Amino acid sequence: MDAITEYLADGYAGDLTTLGALQILCGFSHEQAAAACLVSPATYRRWRSDRKANPTAVRLMAIHAGYFPWPGWDGWEMHNGFLFPPGYARHGFGPGNLMALPFLYQLLAEYRRKGKSAETVKPTLDRLAEGARYL
Repeated sequence: MDAITEYLADGYAGDLTTLGALQILCGFSHEQAAAACLVSPATYRRWRSDRKANPTAVRLMAIHAGYFPWPGWDGWEMHNGFLFPPGYARHGFGPGNLMALPFLYQLLAEYRRKGKSAETVKPTLDRLAEGARYL
């Protein structure tokens, strides 16, 4: 598990010491972080300096930073608008990639129905994969 994943998991578990790191991972200013936590900027600054933060706010910041707490999404993370499977730090999925999946499955089903072999399908899939990089 890399350091970012550990910060996300610790933050979601309520570790109050991760608030600053989570703010940096989110790319939030103090004002933006305060707005995300639904508190005043003064309260947020106090949390960062000398008072204990609200554990629910730390958990919310972990989600904003990319942690997925939902069942079935263990280890998945979201960074800069891209979805990353467990263990991956490069080549995440953008919204266009995910929206294209039903069409890709439909295309593969049609190739199977027509009895085309993997060798004849590969050039088409390669072109689709190359185009998907720009979505």
